[in-house]
Amino acid sequence: MKKWIGILALIVLWQVTAVLTHNYIFPTFLQVMQSFAVNSNSIIIHGFYSSIRLIAGVILAVMIGMPVGILIGYHKTLSEYISPVIYLLAPIPKIALLPMIMLLFGIGNLSKIFIIFIIMFFQVIVAAHDAVKNIPGEYFIPLRTIRSGHKAIILHIILPAVLPEMFTSVRIGLATGISVLFFAETFGTRWGLGFYIMDMWMRLDYKQMYAGILALGILGLISVSAVNRLQRCICPWMPKQETK
Repeated sequence: MKKWIGILALIVLWQVTAVLTHNYIFPTFLQVMQSFAVNSNSIIIHGFYSSIRLIAGVILAVMIGMPVGILIGYHKTLSEYISPVIYLLAPIPKIALLPMIMLLFGIGNLSKIFIIFIIMFFQVIVAAHDAVKNIPGEYFIPLRTIRSGHKAIILHIILPAVLPEMFTSVRIGLATGISVLFFAETFGTRWGLGFYIMDMWMRLDYKQMYAGILALGILGLISVSAVNRLQRCICPWMPKQETK
């Protein structure tokens, strides 16, 4: 219940501010919710397309980025050669690559999924690499003493250290990913919350525009909640307060 107090306070602030300003370009929360309900079918369809693109990009980034990050972090020689390249590319704003990505992959779904992938990939690979590098050396001694192979070391030492950091990186990356997805969906598509918001803006339908923005926020909230729930299932050893 406590986690909803902040959201409720934001809704009250929105409603009061809109009533006091009485500006047609800033409708009240109740007006937006009424428009949301009237056009819920259309918003759900647009949200579905955005969700699929977001989920596909995140899954690809985790499936590829985590093994690569573990490999680089575990092998000192690889880390010395590849880490500088990773840390050079990671800070580059990925939105700047969108024109090139659209030239390479077209303006359809593939380019939109790829831009999410490239954003999340660097978040995941850096988190996995740093998590492996930060494991104290003495943790490896027991398994190496009994001549355990790399598989046992990865399963019993590296993965438990990497997984929590990986989930944290995904949570951080989701905010950026959804923001970039909004921008990418304004090009070459008629489906997605980004297109819907800009289309309503061009039509001067501000109630529907805010309904689309609200839907985008709900998508982010659901995504983070899903990541938290998945972390609780995969990382049961983590304290509950860290995964809420």
